[in-house]
Amino acid sequence: MSLLTRILNALFLTTARLFLVAWIGGAALFVVITIAEQRMPELDSIAKDRLATIRFPLYYLYGAICLSTAITATGLAITSTPRGNRKKLTAGFALCVLSAAIVGYDYVAVYLPLQHTISPPGQVRGPDFLKLHKQSELINKVHLSCSLLAAILICLPARPAAAQRAKNSA
Repeated sequence: MSLLTRILNALFLTTARLFLVAWIGGAALFVVITIAEQRMPELDSIAKDRLATIRFPLYYLYGAICLSTAITATGLAITSTPRGNRKKLTAGFALCVLSAAIVGYDYVAVYLPLQHTISPPGQVRGPDFLKLHKQSELINKVHLSCSLLAAILICLPARPAAAQRAKNSA
């Protein structure tokens, strides 16, 4: 592997790792803050609904930016990684794509209808809200688990070249 290829590979892997960890940490922080706000008695239902309609689109935008960057960087890292070390990166790439697809589904099929149930702010929440909210909680657990597993796979170190050559010659 040439020096330029190794440098580019390191850059791609670092970018993928950074954006995956940024997404996981950002999503976790978002959830913690949102739960804390929903439990605050000082905020009325109108304020809580407005916060949800302001913050959630930004949450999904942030997720789209982080996951699309991680997908692109991982794909480029795969192309600049020796063949014997591509399996875990390919699995991480697939998990990133799956996570992004789940987030996209969540936004279109769950969040947008959920947003309609709290517009205008302060109205009584019906059974549709509860059903969609539970769906969103489950979907978020699944896609963040996929992202976490992808990050773990992508962060694992590559096998040393000597070990790779020994395996290939055996």
